[in-house]
Amino acid sequence: MDLSSRTGLSQRDLYSHEIHDLKRSKPVIAVTMATSRQGYSVVKHLSKNDFFQIRAITRSPFTKRAELLAELPNVEIVKGDLLQRESLEKCFLGVYGVFGNTTPTKGWVLGRGSMVRDYELEQGRNLVDAVKKFANLGTLKHFVFSSVCKPKDPLNSQPAPGHFTSKWSIEEYILLNGLKELSTILRPVSYFENFDSDLPGVQISDSIFPGVVQEDKLWQTIAVDDVGLWTKAVFETPQKFLGEALNIAGEEMTGKDMAALWQEINGKKSPSVRYAMIPRQLMNFIEHDIALMASWIERAGYGADLKTLRALADELGITMTPLSCWLTQKISTRTTQKRLRGIDLKRRFIPAT
Repeated sequence: MDLSSRTGLSQRDLYSHEIHDLKRSKPVIAVTMATSRQGYSVVKHLSKNDFFQIRAITRSPFTKRAELLAELPNVEIVKGDLLQRESLEKCFLGVYGVFGNTTPTKGWVLGRGSMVRDYELEQGRNLVDAVKKFANLGTLKHFVFSSVCKPKDPLNSQPAPGHFTSKWSIEEYILLNGLKELSTILRPVSYFENFDSDLPGVQISDSIFPGVVQEDKLWQTIAVDDVGLWTKAVFETPQKFLGEALNIAGEEMTGKDMAALWQEINGKKSPSVRYAMIPRQLMNFIEHDIALMASWIERAGYGADLKTLRALADELGITMTPLSCWLTQKISTRTTQKRLRGIDLKRRFIPAT
């Protein structure tokens, strides 16, 4: 059986790929949801390594976000959709590695919120099935899947939010399909960026540091940009990470500690900063799954080992982003935005999911 019949691709597709491949000797890494926060971070950091060619996959290749990615070195933009397995197969043709990133977000609906577990599971099934096809052909050598951090206290982790269990179910599907040995699972915790969302009351101000967890509960967090740093290290040192899963975080602080840190960084502008937890009842109404996540963090907690991570980061040359640095950059960005009114720098350089 020839390659075209085994992949479901036309001879024209294969010929075009072969001609294109002759012009390129670098291993190709495909990145799904490339214009999302995570995807953007991964593409940005991988593009800095001249060893790889990056195939940035997006449903909308002509948006401003996609255009920004196309300006990076070693990056090509390709149209693909996690809800259409055939399009993924075309995107994965000839690739060495895949960074897989799925989302439960489907648009907000009263009574449901924006997160739909089955929506993410459909993406995950298509993703894993496409990866398996090319792994069986012997062309795809490394699959990195972005999941979510496992609990510190596994015996006290139920109920877990749907947008956690969907990713853990995709992990199980990876194992069931015999892909463990060529896979690496990265499991990030909550993002720093979530402290400054578009939701009412979830925006950092001179007097408030917002959150969804009780002020005295430890909460592990990470900068979205660090997902790109870890992914780059994983693809650069596959012998260390193939077959492994890694919980990743950058900080572990209480809400009160975060507020105190913001007050210290913001200086005289914030004479008194308080941590403000969004009422759980209100969050249940706005986004039930986030309310469930907050209760899960308080009860079970993210289980990243910060001490081990920092040692590993030093070994790999990764400079993890402290919350203090992220907040300092936020002040700098605010100042720049005031000088350049009408230019949304946050949207331009950190595309939203």
